[in-house]
Amino acid sequence: MQVPVTELPTGTVTLLFSDVDGSTALVKSLGERYGDVLAEHRRLVREELTGHGGVEVDTQGDSFFFAFAGARDAVAAAVSAQQALSMHSWDDGVEVRVRMGLHTCEPHLSNESYVGLGVHRAARICTIGHGGQVLLSRSTAGIVADGQIPKVAVRDLGEHGLKDIDGRERIFELVGEGLASDFPPLRTIDEQIPLTGTVTVVVTEGRRMMRLARELAPDVFGAILNEYQRLLRQVLESMGGREVDFSFDSAMAAFPTAKQAALAAVAAQRALAAHEWPHGRRLAMSVGLHSGTAGVGWAGTAVLRCAELCDAAEGGQIFMTQAVSSLLEEEDLGELEVRDLGEVPLRRSEQKTRAYELVMPAE
Repeated sequence: MQVPVTELPTGTVTLLFSDVDGSTALVKSLGERYGDVLAEHRRLVREELTGHGGVEVDTQGDSFFFAFAGARDAVAAAVSAQQALSMHSWDDGVEVRVRMGLHTCEPHLSNESYVGLGVHRAARICTIGHGGQVLLSRSTAGIVADGQIPKVAVRDLGEHGLKDIDGRERIFELVGEGLASDFPPLRTIDEQIPLTGTVTVVVTEGRRMMRLARELAPDVFGAILNEYQRLLRQVLESMGGREVDFSFDSAMAAFPTAKQAALAAVAAQRALAAHEWPHGRRLAMSVGLHSGTAGVGWAGTAVLRCAELCDAAEGGQIFMTQAVSSLLEEEDLGELEVRDLGEVPLRRSEQKTRAYELVMPAE
């Protein structure tokens, strides 16, 4: 439903990003019914945002990217969308909570969309919020405060660090009639505990992605790859992952504890399996976990060990080193089970590596 780039607002524009908070938990609890809930969420949000003059720039999974010619229109649209979501009668007692981030800037137009730091700033502001929360940058809040939207005010939440953004951003929250107001602290880098001591790295590797790249048209495969990376980033970061990075079909994230890493690996596998992929494709990946001491050079060594495990594992499997297995021995993993596989062969060489498998119960 994206519009031609020639129809996007130009000059000073207010960008709005939104996504469903806790979507992984919804997928797990709803299973196949999540598709219907996602479609209804899209209908409600799209109807309210376009009704206030918003132009849809992009839609991926449970996320929206809209642009508005006026900041006050964008704020009014966000309020209206949040009210529509909260008042909607969801089936089976489901609660869909959406976070939103707004930033007013002068983005550049490329051949397909907006580009520039302002776009990244708006997206980062969205990611630090909680479901039901609407966050504003200083530029957007200043315009809104000057214009006074009826029954809506802004609350100063102070300065916060945003991932990959230099300096600190002053963040404001929309408050008013029909909006939730009691939220935990923002999910900014200020709230993260530094990685010290023993850390656990999770690396994922897509299966059959190169074959898909050869079979599909470049734009089709590009859309699938972008959705794959977006989904994994969302899951890994929501589970506490740090330094999340991608290289084609591989993702890497570091976790303060082995248990956090193990649960994140399980959440990633389940989210991938439950996701509705474009063009009816089914994606699979292998996952590797290794623990080591935080400090100079730890990530490189850990990533190499994880890559070996990914090479040995099949799609849907989670392999770990003995270090991770040992750290999990006294942890309560619920229905998860750690299985010693002994020496397993690598695909790309004649060598073998010691592996333990984290076994998930059938759903």
